[in-house]
Amino acid sequence: MQKTFLILLMLVAQLSYGQTKEKNESHKRDGFTMGIGLGAGTLSLNTKQSNNTAFSVSLPNIKVGYMLKPNLEILGLLPGATYKSEGKDRGFEAFMLGAQYWPKERWWLMGAAGLTFDAAAFYTVEDPNTAEFNFGLPALSFATGYEVWRKGRMAIDLQYRFFYGQAQLKNNGQRKGIANMLIIGFNMY
Repeated sequence: MQKTFLILLMLVAQLSYGQTKEKNESHKRDGFTMGIGLGAGTLSLNTKQSNNTAFSVSLPNIKVGYMLKPNLEILGLLPGATYKSEGKDRGFEAFMLGAQYWPKERWWLMGAAGLTFDAAAFYTVEDPNTAEFNFGLPALSFATGYEVWRKGRMAIDLQYRFFYGQAQLKNNGQRKGIANMLIIGFNMY
């Protein structure tokens, strides 16, 4: 009797388990979004007088956006990279407007365009009136990333970002920059 009961219990458990279907819910993205990224890569800066390529830190890479659809976001992006000039840290950055699209559940593509700015790093500015700020057009960025972790409305992704910008210098010169960065992003959807 015990063997029959045990076999019946196992059979019922198997049938019950077999009828439960695991939900395959996609990650919900809607409303306002926010992200910050930290990374590093190379930054090439060119002027008429010099050509420099060096290791660069990419911080903070802020993006703020709004989800139009679960796989399409419009966003404002602040990408950039740091470099040394005359012994002080400077940022080669931009303010851009763009879009991010998820062709697959975790993989995304992004494109943005905007205004380049080349300025003293905020933590090195003692007097804003004497700090050198340079602006210019265009600024372009293309990126791709893959979400490696998701929970609720939070996600961590690994991304590659290309950034190109031009800034007008005070001596009628021009500084062109190309940054190739690997970034870890922390996002809230």
